[in-house]
Amino acid sequence: MVSPETMELVRRAEQIYEQRLRTELEKAHHGEFVAIEPDSGDHFVGRTLEDAIGAARRAHPQRLSYTLRIGYPVALEIGCHP
Repeated sequence: MVSPETMELVRRAEQIYEQRLRTELEKAHHGEFVAIEPDSGDHFVGRTLEDAIGAARRAHPQRLSYTLRIGYPVALEIGCHP
């Protein structure tokens, strides 16, 4: 089960994405990943999930960030396709 604190982090990061980042990032970085640290509002774009998360951790090692794939409803899809 996800904690209320984690859900609040997700809500705040998604709000930052929708209000400040979506238009710019979807034009220039569609298909890449963005990690958003909601306390500072900082965001980190990477070609891979690991790149984006790594940049966020280096900048804010004691904070959690929320990562999403730019222009997609989910960051990763797990499963197989026939």
